Amino acid sequence: MNADGNAAPLRVRVWTMATAELDEAAVAPWAAVLDAPERARCARFAFAETRLAFIAAHALTRAALAAATGAGVAEFGFAAAPHGKPEALLGGVAVGVAFNLSHTDGAVGVAVAAERLPLGFDLEPLARRAPLEVAHRFFTAGEIAWLDALPSARRGEGFFRLWTLKEAFIKATGKGLTQDLSSFWFAFDPPAIRFAPEVGERGEDWHFAQRIVPGGGLAAIGVRNAGRAVELVWEEQDPASFDPATGRAG
Repeated sequence: MNADGNAAPLRVRVWTMATAELDEAAVAPWAAVLDAPERARCARFAFAETRLAFIAAHALTRAALAAATGAGVAEFGFAAAPHGKPEALLGGVAVGVAFNLSHTDGAVGVAVAAERLPLGFDLEPLARRAPLEVAHRFFTAGEIAWLDALPSARRGEGFFRLWTLKEAFIKATGKGLTQDLSSFWFAFDPPAIRFAPEVGERGEDWHFAQRIVPGGGLAAIGVRNAGRAVELVWEEQDPASFDPATGRAG
């Protein structure tokens, strides 16, 4: 609570970084802050671009977690929830923060909140061809109607607006595609979630936001704020000056 008795705003920071100009040599020093399981996982990737994105995303995540907690950037461990969503650990104990990372062609990013609550983040490249043919599989009738009503030149972006919002929500819940995709849908603008009655959730308990970030990615964040005000800060990190070993970025 703040001084006037109201709930303090929920503070969420989103760190993103463009990666198109990076190569494996540029990110190799960043791997020093990763732990042994992360480095082993990275080594299994067959393609250089996948290894690059993994190192950049995980180094950025550690820097963001260090900034949120004051812990050393290399001190964190990670454990997976039943559906694979990671949580941060310090000394084997869960940290009192929420985070979610994503990486795509040309950009990586992570969202961090200084409280443990449902939080999801997704990035998709706008330059990629939108697979409009799969809309009927993943979107509700109302969402498809909204998409079809857009000018044809904007339908690709519209598809990714819906896709990233849905990804942010299912990543926030940690249930992945085990959820019924017809049980929730989105309205615009601003982005807002709606639920089928049987879900037992209220749309007003969730906050969503989107932004096009450097690197050409469309980013979406979703957080269960339970009606609290959200202070959302977007921070673009300069890969030329980024140093995860300090727990800070340029």
